[in-house]
Amino acid sequence: MEKLKQKAKERVEQKTDEGMDKALDHAENKIGDAAKKKEEEKKGGKKQKQEKEDKQPQAGTETANFKSYSHYDFIPGEEIVYAEDFSQDVVGELPLKWGSNNRGETQTIGGQPGKWMRAYQAGRFVSPYIKKLPENFTAEFDLVMNFTAPEKSWLFPEFSWKLVNMPAGDEKARKYLTESNGLTTVKMSIAPEEEGPSTIYLRTAQSDDKEYFINTPKEIKGFKNYFGKLVHVAVWVQKERLRLWINGEKIYDIPQAIPAKTSFNRFELETASSNYEDEQVGYFVSNIKFAQGAPDMRSKLITEGKLVTTGILFDVNSDKIKAESFGVLQEIAKVLKENATVNVKIVGHTDSDGEDNRNMELSKRRAAAVKQALTTQFGIEATRMETDGKGETQAVADNNTKEGKAQNRRVEFIKL
Repeated sequence: MEKLKQKAKERVEQKTDEGMDKALDHAENKIGDAAKKKEEEKKGGKKQKQEKEDKQPQAGTETANFKSYSHYDFIPGEEIVYAEDFSQDVVGELPLKWGSNNRGETQTIGGQPGKWMRAYQAGRFVSPYIKKLPENFTAEFDLVMNFTAPEKSWLFPEFSWKLVNMPAGDEKARKYLTESNGLTTVKMSIAPEEEGPSTIYLRTAQSDDKEYFINTPKEIKGFKNYFGKLVHVAVWVQKERLRLWINGEKIYDIPQAIPAKTSFNRFELETASSNYEDEQVGYFVSNIKFAQGAPDMRSKLITEGKLVTTGILFDVNSDKIKAESFGVLQEIAKVLKENATVNVKIVGHTDSDGEDNRNMELSKRRAAAVKQALTTQFGIEATRMETDGKGETQAVADNNTKEGKAQNRRVEFIKL
C-alpha cells in the first residue's frame, strides 16, 4: 500500500515538472476525468505544449516469450559489479552520476516500469567509473527507441554503446567528452530502420586512434521495426572474444574483436545527429548491469551442492519470468538432465524494497515459477524439484546499493 501511495505521489509531481515524460502523459490523458481536465486548464500555457508532447507514442508493452529466445545461450556473469536503473535520479534532469557533452534527462515511459535515461541527439553519455573489469565479463541493458516524425525523410540517427578503457577520475571523463578519443574503445552501433531490417556495426579503436577492427555491417533479419518496443542488449567478453545478442538473436561471435590485454572501466552511450528535431527522436536506456566471471553451473550444483544465479529475471513485483532468462534456465536444465538422479530445492530471494511479508510471498511464487518453467519448457520432472522462498531475510550483499540489491535478487538451487 505504501508503494502505491508513493507511486501516486511521484506521478503528481511529474505532471508539474517541465521534464515530465511524454509517453506517461499520453497514457494518463486516457483517464479523462473531470479533476484532471480542471488541472490541465489551470496549467494554461503548458497545456498547448503538453498536447504536442502527447503525440509521442508509448513504448510497446509486448514482451518476448521463451520461444523467441530459444537459441539464446547468453549467461550473465556471477558477480554484479555495476547496476543502474536511475531510480534515485530526478525526472527531468541528467542522471547525477553520469557525464555528458549534451542534453540528457531522466524520464519515465508509459507501458514500461521504472525510470530511464533519455539520450538526445549528438550526445555522448559516460557512466561512473566501474572497477577494472576482468578478462571475462558480461554487460546488459534495455533500450527503447521512439520516432515521432510525421514521415521518414532522412536516415534515423545511429545509436551506439561503447566499452571504454579510461583513467580513473571524473576530470578524465570530462576531458574525454570534449576532446578526441585517444582511448581504447569497443563500439557497437545500431542503425535502425522504420520498415526494413536494421543494421549493426562493430568497431574497435586502440589508444593511438587507429582502428584495430571493423566488421562488415550485419542486417538483423526478423526485426523490421524496433521503434517503440523494448530491446534487450547483451554482450559477453572473454579476453579477445566478443559476443553480442539483441532480443535473443546472436548478432556476433568474433574471436579477435578486442585488442589483447585490454581492460574496460566505463560504459558509454553515443547518439548521432540528424535533420530530425530532438523531440522526434527518442533513445531511452535503463536496467544496465555489468557482471564478472562465468559461473560453472555443473561444478557449483553437482560438486559443491549449491548453485546461485542472478540471471533468472522477473517482471517488477511479479513472478513472470523474463524471456532473457532462457539461457540460464537452459543451462540448469542441461545439468539436471545429465545428472538424472539429482534432485534440487529451488529457493527464491528478494531485495529489501517493499513489505517483508509481500517479499516473502513473492520469493515463494518466483521459486514455483522457475520450477514450472523447468518442467514445461525444458522437460525436467516436477517430482525432482522442491520450492521455497526466503524473501529479504538472507541478504548476501548491501541493500543500500544498486549492485547489492541486484545480487540479493537471486534464485538458489540446492542439491538434495
